[in-house]
Amino acid sequence: MSFYERMGITPLINASETYTNLGGSLMDPRTFQAMQEAGSGFVDYLHLLDVVCERAAKLTNNDAAFITTGAAGGVILSAAACICGNEGEKLDRIPHVEDITKNEILLFDGKFRQQIPYWKLIGLTGAKIIAVEPTAEAMEKAVNERTAAVFLFPSTLYEEGIPSCEEIIPVLKSKGVTVVVDAAAQLPPKSNLWYYTKELGADLCIFSGGKHIKGPQSTGLIVGRPDLIEACRMAASPNARIGRAFKTGKEELAGFITALEIFVKEEPETGFKRQEDILREIESLLIAGADVQTEMLAQGRLGTYQPLLLITLPAGKTAQDCNTYTRSLPQPIDVGVYSSEFQMPENVMFVNAYNLKPEEAKFVAEGIIGYLNML
Repeated sequence: MSFYERMGITPLINASETYTNLGGSLMDPRTFQAMQEAGSGFVDYLHLLDVVCERAAKLTNNDAAFITTGAAGGVILSAAACICGNEGEKLDRIPHVEDITKNEILLFDGKFRQQIPYWKLIGLTGAKIIAVEPTAEAMEKAVNERTAAVFLFPSTLYEEGIPSCEEIIPVLKSKGVTVVVDAAAQLPPKSNLWYYTKELGADLCIFSGGKHIKGPQSTGLIVGRPDLIEACRMAASPNARIGRAFKTGKEELAGFITALEIFVKEEPETGFKRQEDILREIESLLIAGADVQTEMLAQGRLGTYQPLLLITLPAGKTAQDCNTYTRSLPQPIDVGVYSSEFQMPENVMFVNAYNLKPEEAKFVAEGIIGYLNML
């Protein structure tokens, strides 16, 4: 019996997104193998961490890198680094940073701030979080002697109504402000791994390791300025500081760096074409078996470089009801339901092939058709 069978659980087909509540992504067999090999013996952990982080920096064309537990761990460690720097005594005092001069983190009070709760994690460091009117002028004016950093959350959705990274980072860097970009799900393309830091000038950038990189779900990546990366490391496990709770084991380090190597080696067009082929098959099956309208988009929900199949259901049918139906099948399927901030009609759904295997295309199409044929 498989593990899920022993637990009495039926795995589902993920035709939606690399959501954490679905388990992120599926790891490559080579990633599994690296984790198994790492778990077969002991190692000097700090030396392994050195080697893996140096390798990650090289693969991402950055000056330094640190592996942590998901993008959330990266947000907290980055905030700690911006407030305390490389001063161990200050890092030991977190979250009691009231008397540290630079203890304020600024972010835009944009339209979707309430739908992006991850910024709240900054507060675990004791930082004072300041929401700023969503204009470049207001952000520039808000910067003062207590500003430790400005945190930005890019995507085509999240940047609606606020200055983009391309607009605001040069303004902030001209004033000498530390800029941190949480780009957790802003892959592919792989060039984003160095775009925000090397091309736009951000000091740190954070990515999820368990989404599009397809590493262990419990990993994340911080890249950027060596002094701030060193401060992140000082705040992190195995040190008895705030990041002790964000421990990456030898197995996770092995899995992450292997997944990163695989991710950066693949040409973006190859991954795009593989996903597009699966979506085209689903589209043809849907058109042949149901009354739907389809549209193939050339970018993901958050502006990433990947295809997305948009499906408009007949009147009276909803994406949420479709997902409820497909999730209830003997072989459960999670299809894409737009959350409220996208302001999409309730009968519009999406299918994402990032986590789909070619043989699963027919199951996805049959599940949607089954819902549409319900009386």
